[in-house]
Amino acid sequence: MASNKFNLQSGKFNKSVFSKIHSSRVHHLYRCVNVRNILIALCLFLIVYIVKAWRNRLSFGQYTYVFQRETILEKRSSRFHNITIAQSGPLRMLRFDMHGVEGIVHIHKPNILLFDYMRLQLLCLLWYSTPERVLILGLGAGILPRVLHHLSPSSTIDVVDIDTEVIDLARKYFHFNENQMIRTFVEDGRRFIERQTSNQYDVIIIDANTVNGHIPHDLRTVECLAEYIRILKRTGLLLANYPHEQESRYRETYSRALFKYIYRGKLPYNYVLIGLNQDTTVYNLQELQMRARNLQAVKSIPEMSWLEEVKYIHDEQQDHWNRSATIFTDKSYENFIGDSEQN
Repeated sequence: MASNKFNLQSGKFNKSVFSKIHSSRVHHLYRCVNVRNILIALCLFLIVYIVKAWRNRLSFGQYTYVFQRETILEKRSSRFHNITIAQSGPLRMLRFDMHGVEGIVHIHKPNILLFDYMRLQLLCLLWYSTPERVLILGLGAGILPRVLHHLSPSSTIDVVDIDTEVIDLARKYFHFNENQMIRTFVEDGRRFIERQTSNQYDVIIIDANTVNGHIPHDLRTVECLAEYIRILKRTGLLLANYPHEQESRYRETYSRALFKYIYRGKLPYNYVLIGLNQDTTVYNLQELQMRARNLQAVKSIPEMSWLEEVKYIHDEQQDHWNRSATIFTDKSYENFIGDSEQN
C-alpha cells in the first residue's frame, strides 16, 4: 500500500508533495523572519527615540527644560566663551559654547534653586546664619549671590568673574543686580585672592567652571587652597562644587591643604566639598540636622528643605578615597583632556 507522501515499497518521497511542503515551510520561515526583523527595527527605533528625547531635555526636580522647544533669546561671544541665553517654558538658561549649563532660573519663581549643588553650597549658613563677608568665585547667572543676599541681607558678598559679558547677561536676563551689599569684580579669580589681605572672609564659595564642567586648574591646586585658607577667617569655611571625575585627586588635594575637617555633599552627578578652617566648629551629622531644623524656621527657601539637604552630607570619617592619588599643583597645568580617573 502506498502513501501520498511516502512510497513504502520504494522508500522515496513523492516529489510534488515534498516540494509543496518545502515551499510552505520556507514561506512560513520567511514570514517569521520578516516579523522578527520588523519587531527588532521597531525596538531599535523606540530606543533611539527615547535616547534622543532624553538627551534633548534636562530635569530639575519637578521642572523640565526641553531643548527642542527652546527659544534663543541672545547669543554673545566674549574673550572666553560663546554664550547663549535660551528659554523653554518658564525656565531660562545660560550656556557656554552650547554645552555647559552655567545657570538656570524659573522666571516666575526666581528664588527657587534648580541646581542641586547650589542648595548644598548654601549649607554654609548652618555655620554662619548671617555671615559678615562672603566671597563667590564665578557668577554664572548670578543666582547664588542673589539668593544668598535674600537670605542674609546684611552680609557683604563679593563676586569675582573674569568675563564682563557674563556679568552683563546676568543683569539683563536673570534678575541679578549689585547693591551696597553685593559687589562684582571683573578679574581672574586667582589674582583676586592673592592680592587680598589675610583673615577677612567667613565663607568662600567656588562656583567657577570651564566649558567641560571643571573648576579652572589654577583655582583647584593645593597652592590655591592654601590661599583660600589664608584669606578665610580662622572660623571660616570653603565650599566648592566638583564633578565625580577624578574625585580621589580632589579629595587628596584637599587633605594636603591642611583643612581642619572636610565634609562631602554627594549628589548624582557631582559633589560639594566643605573644608573647615582651623577654629571652625566641627558638627556631627545629628548636630547638623538640628541646626537645619532651626534654620528652616527662620530662613526658608521655596521648594527647599534644609533638613533634606543635610542628608546628602558625609563627614570624612565615613568616606574613603585613594590617598596615593596625584594632587593638583601649580607646577603642571591640566585641562582634563585625556586624563584618567585615579580611584
